[in-house]
Order: sequence, then C-alpha cells, then structure tokens
Amino acid sequence: MRIARTHRRATALGLAALCAAVLATTTACGSSGDGSTKSRSPKAARTSGGSGQALENKAYGYNPSIWATRRDSSIGVYGISLHGRSFTIGGQVKLVLFRDGGVPGVPSWYRTTTARSKPNRHGGAFDVTTGLLDCTAYGYGVDSTLMALDVTTNTWSSKARVSTGCSR
Repeated sequence: MRIARTHRRATALGLAALCAAVLATTTACGSSGDGSTKSRSPKAARTSGGSGQALENKAYGYNPSIWATRRDSSIGVYGISLHGRSFTIGGQVKLVLFRDGGVPGVPSWYRTTTARSKPNRHGGAFDVTTGLLDCTAYGYGVDSTLMALDVTTNTWSSKARVSTGCSR
C-alpha cells in the first residue's frame, strides 16, 4: 500500500514538472506573425481560462491585435473600419472606443462581433464597419482609442488611435 501511494505521488510530481517545462518552453518562443516577438509568462498561460484553442494561442504568444482603416466615400464623409486578428475562433469580441478626456473606463462607443477564420490572418479575425466618422480626413488629430476584448481568453487587444471628434 505504501509503495503504491509513493509511486502515485512521484508520477504526479513528474507530470507537474513536465507541464511546467512545456509551458516555459512554448511561452518564450512565439511571435505574433508581424515580426515582433511577444512572450507570455508561464503563470499567465496556466491560469487563463477558455477553450483549448484559446489556451494554445496564449501558450504560443499570439496576442490579439486590431487596426483601423478609412472607408472611401464618394460624398466626402469618411468612416472608420476596424479589423482584427489572433482572437479565439468562434469567440465573442467586444469592441470599445474610449475618448480622451472622457470618463475614465467608460466607453463612448461599443459593439460586439464574432471572430471567424479569415485567409492570411492567424486565429479568429473580423472586419467591422463602425459607423464612426474618421476626422483625420478633415485635419483633426487623434482623440480616441479603439480596443477589442477577446471574451473567451479575457485578453485585450493592441490599441488603435483614431480621431472621432470632428465638431471640436
């Protein structure tokens, strides 16, 4: 009886050490695909919740990223389109806009979308027409920050700075 208990404890400790070694190895070697290396700590990879794909994305260092583009206009009213990659495939993504000088932590614009697989983009991706005006087309400086939250992994994306206050 004593030998079996000792064997089980040794097996459990060996498995824990193996898991820690695998996490330490995989978190330091990932890159985001855009040339920059982004690593995560082993603790962050172990404690993150969500599906297996989400854990794999975190383990290999892929961080969600977004970027904004200007939509063309034939009548002179330019809008903002928001694009993203490296989100959880099939997962919910919350898009938010924070204005400079606004109430801290309270978004002035909000939308929810679902990340889907898209060609030439890692993980789940999206393309959203925001309905917001792009005021940089009219000479205004940036005054807002767009971000996206991957709900499955509870991970925020990179920031995209835009101008939405054309009336100032």
